[in-house]
Amino acid sequence: MLNISLIHVGDELREVNGIPVEDKRPEEIIQILAQSQGAITFKIIPSIKEETPSKEGKMFIKALFDYDPNEDKAIPCKEAGLSFKKGDILQIMSQDDATWWQAKHADDANPRAGLIPSKHFQERRLALRRPEILVQPLKVSNRKSSGFRRSFRLSRKDKKTNKSMYECKKSDQYDTADVPTYEEVTPYRRQTNEKYRLVVLVGPVGVGLNELKRKLLISDTQHYGVTVPHTTRARRSQESDGVEYIFISKHLFETDVQNNKFIEYGEYKNNYYGTSIDSVRSVLAKNKVCLLDVQPHTVKHLRTLEFKPYVIFIKPPSIERLRETRKNAKIISSRDDQGAAKPFTEDDFQEMIKSAQIMENQYGHLFDKIIVNDDLTVAFNELKTTFDKLETEAHWVPVSWLHS
Repeated sequence: MLNISLIHVGDELREVNGIPVEDKRPEEIIQILAQSQGAITFKIIPSIKEETPSKEGKMFIKALFDYDPNEDKAIPCKEAGLSFKKGDILQIMSQDDATWWQAKHADDANPRAGLIPSKHFQERRLALRRPEILVQPLKVSNRKSSGFRRSFRLSRKDKKTNKSMYECKKSDQYDTADVPTYEEVTPYRRQTNEKYRLVVLVGPVGVGLNELKRKLLISDTQHYGVTVPHTTRARRSQESDGVEYIFISKHLFETDVQNNKFIEYGEYKNNYYGTSIDSVRSVLAKNKVCLLDVQPHTVKHLRTLEFKPYVIFIKPPSIERLRETRKNAKIISSRDDQGAAKPFTEDDFQEMIKSAQIMENQYGHLFDKIIVNDDLTVAFNELKTTFDKLETEAHWVPVSWLHS
């Protein structure tokens, strides 16, 4: 008699909790398992085949969804299931079954493996759900102060519309093809001769993302950098080309849009503004950490071997804490031509919380780190600590980044 740890394909099952099952049908065995409580013991005859995977053959995956076997009606034995949270790293022990894989937590010393739904099975049953349940497009308020972030430069306020480089006219549909289940990953540590990883910051309007970015730049101007945006607006007398903006013609801007050279772009008062891919490369080429904040749907297009982005979601605290800590703070609004700073309103707080929830629900599987900006100093210190670890420790990254 032995407690279940890992059952291999080919093993012969003789008893379940002392009940002989040699002559029973699979349905009858499942019924015995369903009626069992507490620990389940099996009597098995191991298959002759020995499975001793080499270290080189280990497969690790990042879970892109939460899973609780107790809530899964399809699993043959809930006690044999392995629960996990979005972002957990799992080691795959067996993929012999098309529906149920055997896996264990990579950072757990416990050798016990459990059942998890296979990638194909999970994708198939998610795809059977109604599209509106699977993907809820990020809807933005018509109020300019809520819909427009200052992402083209640190203190920009000239923005009206905002699009990503891969955005199509039917933009609400292009995320529906993505069914987040698992992503194969491998450890990666930046070498001293490599460029720094791109740091992508994501968060709702008013959460304090730009203030955190400003504090980072001030803390070490030689180590951190931001992109210089492009614009078709006429250069003002106090401006220098390549400092506040890179000034180009409307024709050239539109050509670059067609050639997918912009990460994001927008239009305000008949002028274009945008962040180009080359502007990111320019910062990285100077051996600096590029700090880039974008709309969340843009993140997946930046996840390439070239940039190896580390994505940080800046999340607001509870609405009670927002009311307490932001009562004297202001938010940049573009409801007037000056884009003046206005005191936060209750609607601003409500919208910030709602927007953050939608971002996390729809794009949370792309986030590497979540920092709650309850207190600016605490959040900044956590951000700095995260960067220190990012540059000195190994992190899990998609296998495709290292084997492209």
